[in-house]
Amino acid sequence: MIVLIFILVLLISCSQNVSLDYDLPEECGGKCYAAHDINSLQDALVNSAAAFSNCVCLGSGVFEGSVTVAKPLRVFGRKDGSTYLKSLAISDTSGVFLRDFSFKNISSDSAALFISGSSVEMENISFSGVSASSVFGGRGIVISGRESEVLIKNSKMERTDGTGILINGAHKVTLENVDLSKCGFAALWAQNNSGNRGVLSVSGAAFSDNGAAAVEILGNTAIKISESSIEGVRKRDVMLESVGDGIVVKNSFLAEAGSVTIENSSISGFARAGIILDGVDGSASAGVTFENLSVFSEQGSFGLVVQNATEEASLREGITRNDFLSADIKRDEELFIIDTFFELQ
Repeated sequence: MIVLIFILVLLISCSQNVSLDYDLPEECGGKCYAAHDINSLQDALVNSAAAFSNCVCLGSGVFEGSVTVAKPLRVFGRKDGSTYLKSLAISDTSGVFLRDFSFKNISSDSAALFISGSSVEMENISFSGVSASSVFGGRGIVISGRESEVLIKNSKMERTDGTGILINGAHKVTLENVDLSKCGFAALWAQNNSGNRGVLSVSGAAFSDNGAAAVEILGNTAIKISESSIEGVRKRDVMLESVGDGIVVKNSFLAEAGSVTIENSSISGFARAGIILDGVDGSASAGVTFENLSVFSEQGSFGLVVQNATEEASLREGITRNDFLSADIKRDEELFIIDTFFELQ
């Protein structure tokens, strides 16, 4: 009898009436496993079970330290925005859902959030003030390792020393209504030298005041950008060259359908070029599609640059405004691209 009472008390203490404090889906049944510090969070990640529908509720304050999610879980911060994490990893699992918490004022030797071999959906997650504690650090999100499928919705990334979101390898990543601003070295970077094709889809995103490049694609990743804006890309000096570009794509499959799609979007305020397409080996740009795209900048030099590839005659038809068309046509030198893959610890 005493044991049964103890279990009942434990269940009551770990769950709570969370209808006012947390935005829980129906799957949680109105209850969750409560965690108030890094130790109770670690316990929740290990022991949360069917009694709580694998739902974990984080309390107010800062959760110091690093934890790893290695099973299907739904992790929620408080709706009032008072929940902060320092570091989180998600590894080799599926069905992970994150909502309503922040990573703020972190010194990282890698990334605040690291994802490997997992399916993850996150909503209303913010990253702010991620500084680098090593040459590899200062990143908001890194997606690497085995293939992952990641959906990021209604979230923010701002003030990172390094790359805001780094995608390393063949992954399927979707960004919906995400703001990326003041990232020190590229807001969104995808690199993939594997034989498998990665897919990156961006819609309703706002990129502002980032360094070096807003979006850079190196290798075997197809990209689609829609209903988005890039406003301001600061100049960065790399290997004695100055860069500051809106979108850079360098791969050998520009001729394949769906390699690059940009529609209903604008690119402005860049220091050098709005878009650079580099075909690597002289391929054609037949797989690139632009629709209702505007490109302009007071300090820029080029609108659309196609190099190491044959430009299709119809490529620019979907660009409604390009203030640099004359400079694009007259350009006779290849532009320097940062094409070195980032190393990961």
